[in-house]
Amino acid sequence: MIEIRDLHKSFGKVKVLRGAGLTLLDGEILTVIGKSGVGKSVLIKSIIGLIEPDSGSVTIDGVDVTNFSENRFNEEVRPYISFVFQGGALWDSMTVGANIDLALKIQKGLDERERKTRIEESLRLVDLGGVEDIYPEELSGGMLKRASIARAIATRPKYLLYDEPTTGLDPILSNVINELILKLNRELGISSLIISHDITGTERISDRVALLHDGKIVLTCDAREMRYQDNDIFNEFINGKVVYDEG
Repeated sequence: MIEIRDLHKSFGKVKVLRGAGLTLLDGEILTVIGKSGVGKSVLIKSIIGLIEPDSGSVTIDGVDVTNFSENRFNEEVRPYISFVFQGGALWDSMTVGANIDLALKIQKGLDERERKTRIEESLRLVDLGGVEDIYPEELSGGMLKRASIARAIATRPKYLLYDEPTTGLDPILSNVINELILKLNRELGISSLIISHDITGTERISDRVALLHDGKIVLTCDAREMRYQDNDIFNEFINGKVVYDEG
């Protein structure tokens, strides 16, 4: 379980997170929605140690990792949690297989043969078998997203965090990625935290959904109950209406 408590983060005079709190339960798919610029990516990057919050805490499996050094985070946390960047973030100068191998090298005890097997297995899981020797620039947008997911699951993490996994994809490819997230959740037992604007996809694959607004989570609910919430801010957002910040 991942617990975020009273998280605050400012950049200069701009307050992005103002006491955000959230819990990702084991085995679930939890999607955080909210308008652009509200701090969703800051929230998710605070969990994986890419951004240091000003105050508050991030606890993973009962261990407060908020103030871990980079080395300690990489040693004790990184093997169990992976991140899928919005743009994929694969190295263009390296083949897909080499990109995945780079992620695997953080795990001790895997020799070259074992890593090769893990690369092949991960690519098959995302329906990209046989692309190990292809470079990222040769892949389509949907294939690039799947390759970045293959890299993230290669370490067999307990937790997988996605930053806007369907951004820039057409509805058909968005459905492919959403179904893949659901498949990995079921087959690998991964707990997934997703940042998304895709309301339709969120409703279909998520167990719960949370709205980040004005630096705080204003509502968390069962995804099947998204359309029946007694919260004006939440309802206006999922129905595509303008949501104004308070104050």
